Amino acid sequence: MKSKFQPFFSSITAIILLAPLLTFAQLSPDEAVSQMRRGINLGNTLEPPHEGEWNNPDAEEYYFDLYRDAGFDVVRIPVRWDGYTSDASPYTVQQSWLNRVEQVVDWALDRDLYVVINAHHEGWIKENYEDKNLRDRFDSIWSQISVKMQDKSEKLLFEIINEPNGLTKAQNNELHQRVLNIIRKTNPTRNVIIQGHNWGGSSELIEMAIPNDPYLIGSFHSYDPYLFGLEGEGTWGSANDYTTLEDKFKSVNNWSEKNNIPVFLGEFGSLRECHYNSRMRHYQAYVELSLKYGFSPCAWDDGGNFRIMERQDREWGEVKDILIYGSLESPNNIQAFVHQDSIIRLAWNNRTENYDSIKIERKTTGGNYHKYTVLEKGTTFFNDIKPEMDKTYYYRIILTHNDETKKPVYAHPIKVYFPEWEVPEREPYHGEAMPIPGTIEAEDYDIGGNGYTYYDTSNDNRGEVYRPDEEVDIYELGGNYYIGGIITGEWYEYSVNIEKSGTYNIEFLTTSPAGGGTFSISFGENINEITVPVTPDWFSPKATSIEMQLEDGQHIMRLSIVDATASFNIDKMVFSTTNS
Repeated sequence: MKSKFQPFFSSITAIILLAPLLTFAQLSPDEAVSQMRRGINLGNTLEPPHEGEWNNPDAEEYYFDLYRDAGFDVVRIPVRWDGYTSDASPYTVQQSWLNRVEQVVDWALDRDLYVVINAHHEGWIKENYEDKNLRDRFDSIWSQISVKMQDKSEKLLFEIINEPNGLTKAQNNELHQRVLNIIRKTNPTRNVIIQGHNWGGSSELIEMAIPNDPYLIGSFHSYDPYLFGLEGEGTWGSANDYTTLEDKFKSVNNWSEKNNIPVFLGEFGSLRECHYNSRMRHYQAYVELSLKYGFSPCAWDDGGNFRIMERQDREWGEVKDILIYGSLESPNNIQAFVHQDSIIRLAWNNRTENYDSIKIERKTTGGNYHKYTVLEKGTTFFNDIKPEMDKTYYYRIILTHNDETKKPVYAHPIKVYFPEWEVPEREPYHGEAMPIPGTIEAEDYDIGGNGYTYYDTSNDNRGEVYRPDEEVDIYELGGNYYIGGIITGEWYEYSVNIEKSGTYNIEFLTTSPAGGGTFSISFGENINEITVPVTPDWFSPKATSIEMQLEDGQHIMRLSIVDATASFNIDKMVFSTTNS
C-alpha cells in the first residue's frame, strides 16, 4: 500500500537532489571571461620544484585579501605537480600536495575570486612526450586534480598545460583533447583553458586544433616585443609600437569571433629594469587593448623581476593602479620634461568628458604619492614651477568625480629627472623693489630669465620693443607698453615692497575687444583672480578693481595667465590704500 505522504517526501527528495545544482549557476565561457576583468598571477610560488624553493616564501592567505581589496577579480595560480607525483603506475599525487593546492584555491574562492590552476613547468612531459608512461603519468595527474576539485565553485577554471614548448603542434593538439576527455568525466561543465604549442603565443593559439567542447576559453601569453619586455632593452611607446601590439590583439580577436571562444590573456608584463616610462606605457597598452577586445588580462607577478605586489610588506607597486584603474578613458600621450630651466612641464590628452576635475599626484624616489594640485576639467598641461633640484619626480594624472561612488580614472605614472643648475640672480627691473602703494607697469617684471622670473612659451619678444632680448611679448600701443600675445600658463614675477599691512585696492588696466580672459595675482598663498572686461579696441585700456589684504615687507608678486582663450593685453596695476 502506498503511503499518502509519498508525494510530499518525493518533492522534498527532488529539492534535496537539486540543491547541489542550484548552489552554483553554470557559467558559460563568455560569462566567465566577461567577469574576469582584472587579473594577476601568483607566480613563482606553487610552481617551483617544491613550494618555497625559489624567490618567494610559501603562499599566505592574506595575499588573497590584498588581491580582493585592490580590485582584482581573477588570480591565476601556476602549479607544478612533478615533485609530488610518483614515477610508477598509478602515479599517485601526494595527498598532502593535493590538500595544499586545494587550501590555496579555497582562499581565493572564499573571497569570491575567479581562480585558474594549471600544470606549470612540467618539462618532463614536454621533452619526452612520445614516452607512453609519461603520458599516462600526466593523464593521471589531471584525473586526480579533477576528482579533488570536482565540487568546487564554477569560478575555478582548469588550464591544461602552460607554455608547452617542446611539443609539436600535433602533440599539443592531441594532449589537449585527451586531457579534456579526462576532465569531463568528473567536471562535465567546468570551463577549461586551452593554449597553443611552443610558448603559447597568439599565433600558436590561432593555429591549434580546437577540441569539440562548449566550455573552452582560449589563452595566449605576450611580453612583446621580446627584447623590451623580457630583455629590458630600449624603449617602448611609439605609434608603431602600439600598432604592432594591436595587430596581435586583432588577430586573436578574429579567431575568437570566428570560433565563438572568449580569450584569456594568461600572462603579460615587462621587466622592472625596463625604461620606466616605457614600462608604464607598456602595461597601460595591454590593459586598454584587453578592454577594447574583451579579453581577460592576467598580469605576470613572480615576486621578482616582474614584481607587482610586495608580498612581505603587504604593499603594492604602482603598476597595480594601471591594472585596476586603467581604462579606455585614461588620459594618454603623457609627457613630462624639463621646460625653461625651472619648470617641469606635464602634458597629456583627455579622451573623455566623464569626470569633474583632474588631480595631479606627485612623489619623489622612495616616497609616496600625495595630492599636489587639482585642475579644472579640460586642462591638458601643468607646470611644476621651481621644484627642488637634483631629484627625480613621479607624476600621476587622475580624473576624479564629485560623486565618490564613481571610480577615478588613472593615467599611467610618468617620471622625470630635474637636474641641478645654477640659479640665476633675481634683480628688480628698476634696481629696487617697486613700492606699494604705487603703480607697477606689467612690462617691468624682474630680471632673471625665462622660467625663473617669468615664463613665456615663445622664443622671442614678438613686439620687438622694450626688453627685446627677452621672450615676453611686449607691444607699444597708443603710447603705452603692454604685455600681449598671452598664452594660458604664462606668468610674470615682480619684487615689491609693501609699505604697511592693510587692505589695498588694486586697479588692473587691460585691453581686450573680446573680453572674458582671466589671470591671477598672488603673493605666496594669497591669490585673487581677475576677469578681463571688454574694451572698444586694443588701444583703450579699461580698469578692473579688486581688494586684497596684504602684509608689509618684501614680497614676490606674480601675475599668472589662467585662461587666454579670449586674448588680452595687460598694461599696469595701480595699488592704493582703502579708507578702511
